[in-house]
Amino acid sequence: MPQKRIERQALIVGIVVNALQVAAGMAVFFMTGLKAMFLDFSFTAISVLSGIVAVYLSSRTVRTTERFPNGLFALEPIYAICKAIFTLSLLLYSLLDVSQVAYDYFVLGTGERIETGPVVIYEILTVLVCFGLYVYYRRENRAIRNSSTMLTAECKSTLVDGAMSFGIGVVAVVLMFLPTSGPFDFLHFTGDFFITVALVACTIKEPFGVLRDAFIELVGGVHDDDETNAFVEATAQRHLPANTEYEQTLIFKTGMNYTVDVYLSGTGETIDVADLVECKRSLEKELTRRLHIVDVDFVFD
Repeated sequence: MPQKRIERQALIVGIVVNALQVAAGMAVFFMTGLKAMFLDFSFTAISVLSGIVAVYLSSRTVRTTERFPNGLFALEPIYAICKAIFTLSLLLYSLLDVSQVAYDYFVLGTGERIETGPVVIYEILTVLVCFGLYVYYRRENRAIRNSSTMLTAECKSTLVDGAMSFGIGVVAVVLMFLPTSGPFDFLHFTGDFFITVALVACTIKEPFGVLRDAFIELVGGVHDDDETNAFVEATAQRHLPANTEYEQTLIFKTGMNYTVDVYLSGTGETIDVADLVECKRSLEKELTRRLHIVDVDFVFD
């Protein structure tokens, strides 16, 4: 399907770009020992691994089998949930790690002076790359009407990655010009603690948002996008079977697959089954132009 091809192409581009960032980030981390750099390149490493999984899922979820006649689209929100959990775990680990460094300095009086080295140059390049990748993900997802749960997850994680890189770069610049003696000398030992805490506080809502949206998809929650709902309702009312009256429409989204339940009531003594099937197919055909993968059910309650 062209929609899945667009999704896979975007994911592959992200894998290549993020892999280069991981290699550069690891080199800078080992040169400087900056704790926040560990958080930065580890987060990007998760994007590489999850991107590989996402490419595989993108080619599998749309396939149907005898056991799964409707495909495996539920794997897409499961992927988003797993990535969000890994992201939250990494944020928590990094927070605990830098907290130990701050404790050693402020309580025990021990610590090592932070070396910024090439951090500033690396972070400037990383911010630019993350911004470009974020715009690219959004553009490709919009081309398929924001139907890709996996591209949405990658887009938000790239935004978090870019925010981390920006914050670390700011700290590196401050430390470069901060005198080695004075009231703020402690920042030369604990600067990565303060920036890591700030980054976690500012970015932790993103994985929680992905987790919430993916969970709603997985358990069958109603899709709440007003624009999509209005489009589906207007289209459904143009494809009503004879002797029926429109009541409401419920839309369910699982990954890139949409299920549309159109609730009807009978207004005549009989309903032509052939007309019912024809209206279902014509409605699916029109909805597919925008929602790509759609299954319509007429429900008489």
